Amino acid sequence: MIRLVVTGVWVCLVTVLSSYAATMWHSQKTEEPGVEKLFGGLQSMQTSMISVPVISAGAVEGYVLAQFTFTMSSDVVSRMSVKPDVFLLDSAFRTIYAADPSTLRGSKKQDFSVLTTAIKERVNERFGGPFVEDVLIEKFSFVPKEETRSGANLAKIGAGEKRQ
Repeated sequence: MIRLVVTGVWVCLVTVLSSYAATMWHSQKTEEPGVEKLFGGLQSMQTSMISVPVISAGAVEGYVLAQFTFTMSSDVVSRMSVKPDVFLLDSAFRTIYAADPSTLRGSKKQDFSVLTTAIKERVNERFGGPFVEDVLIEKFSFVPKEETRSGANLAKIGAGEKRQ
């Protein structure tokens, strides 16, 4: 009789433990290895809008208005004492300013991957390592000089309107 009771308790114990182990094993989620690499620890930051003059033949032809988003490791960002977006804006300004004016005006097709890669490389060079993962274009447009506020006012004054 004692053997029967001990066997019953043993069967119940094994059933409970195996059910618990199966539940714990099933509840563990296995993530794909690529997902952690893509999204794990990255932080994106958006820069403010910048205005870069487009100069050709010694005269301002217009302005490029641009805004960027870039991604960096959140560990790196938390250890930085200076905001990294300042460096990105400086590099973007220098890269756009040095670009071919005909490309910026839209008379030639622009390869934005070349632009973002140049900005990324310039920022990483200043940081001294591959800290910026990617540079994304949020907004990018060219505004001719005639369409800017002061340019439009000067055109009206030149057309015969009096200055108030």
